[in-house]
Amino acid sequence: MTILLDGTEIDLDRVQIALDGTRWLWTCEHTESGDPLMLRVDKAGAPILPLPDVYAAYGPLVPVPRPTTAALYRQVLEAA
Repeated sequence: MTILLDGTEIDLDRVQIALDGTRWLWTCEHTESGDPLMLRVDKAGAPILPLPDVYAAYGPLVPVPRPTTAALYRQVLEAA
C-alpha cells in the first residue's frame, strides 16, 4: 500500500528509514483519522506513532534498499 504525504509517495509495504537512521514499519493499522501507524523497529525501543508524527519528528523517510538480483545484473550486462 502506498500513501502520499507532503507530496512524497511512501510505500508502506517496505521498511522505511528516517533521516536520523531509525527504521519504521507500518503496523497495518490506522488512527481514527486514517493515518497509518508506524512501529519503530530497532533496539532503542518500539514506540508506535502515526506516520505524520514520524515524518515530523524523525525526518523524511526512504525505503530500505532492495538487494540487486541476478536477473538485473544479467539485464545490465546484456544491454552493454
